Amino acid sequence: MAKILETSELSQKLKQRIKSDLSGGSRLTLASLVVSGSDYSSQVYITQQQKLAQELGSNLDYRLIYLEASESLERVLEKINQLNKDNTVTGIVFNKPFPKAWKEEEIFRAIAPDKDIEGMNPYNLGRLALGNPLFIPPTVLSVLELIKFTGLALRGKKVTIIGASSIIGKPLALLLADKLATVTIAQIGTYEAGDLESYCRQADVLISAAGVPGLVKGDWIKKGAVVIDVGTAEKSSKISGDVEFEKAKESAAAITPVPGGVGRLTTLFLFDNLLRAERLNKKP
Repeated sequence: MAKILETSELSQKLKQRIKSDLSGGSRLTLASLVVSGSDYSSQVYITQQQKLAQELGSNLDYRLIYLEASESLERVLEKINQLNKDNTVTGIVFNKPFPKAWKEEEIFRAIAPDKDIEGMNPYNLGRLALGNPLFIPPTVLSVLELIKFTGLALRGKKVTIIGASSIIGKPLALLLADKLATVTIAQIGTYEAGDLESYCRQADVLISAAGVPGLVKGDWIKKGAVVIDVGTAEKSSKISGDVEFEKAKESAAAITPVPGGVGRLTTLFLFDNLLRAERLNKKP
C-alpha cells in the first residue's frame, strides 16, 4: 500500500519560513491577473492565492486584477507594462487560460523577467533550459519537492510526464533530465496512438498534469512507482485528479492525493518566488 504524500507538514514548514522572511523585510506586492469567468482550476488557484496572502501577514499586498475576455491584446499588454513600471509591484502572475485572441507568448514576453515569478518569460525559460534559472515555475518546484520528500534517487530512473505545457511538462522534463533521469513526455499524440498505458506502466516516477479526471487507470501503475498527480478538474462538484487514486495506491510506493497534494505547495512556492524577486531587485 502506498505512502500518501499529504503535504500538510511540508506546507506548514514552508509557510512558516515565508512568514519569517516577510516579517523581517519590506512590504511586498503580488499583482495577480486573471480573465473574468476563467475555468474551475484557475478559480481554485486564485482562491488559494487570496487565502494564503491573508495568512502571510501585513507585509504582503495582494492585488487581484480582473480582465475581460473582450479586451484587446494591446490593452492587456499595456496593463502589464504599467505593472512592470510600478516600483511598488514586486512580482506578477498572469493566470491561465487566456482567450484565443490573445497570444500567450506575447503576454509572457511582456512581463519583466525580474517580476516574472512563474518563470514564463522566454528569457526565464531559456535560463532554465541552460541550467541557470532565475525563477522555476511554482508547480514544478512542488513536484520536485515531493519527489525529494520520498527519498527517491532520480539518477537512471524512468520518468513519464503526462502533459507538455510550458509551465509544467517542458520545464519539469528539463530539470529532471539534469538530474540524470530518463524522461518521457506523453501528450495528446501519445494518447491518440494508444501508447499512454505502456508509458505509464514502465514509469518509476509518473507525473500527470493533463487535467482529465480518471485519465490514468489505477492498474497502469508500476509496482513501487512514485505517482505525482498534478491534475485539477471538477468532477461531480468535487476537485479531482488525473489518476484513479484508490486503485493506484495499491501498487504505488508513494502517491499524492487531489486535493491536498501538489496544489497546496504550488501556491506557497508562488509566494516564495515573490521573495526571490524582492532579493533579486535589491541586487546592484
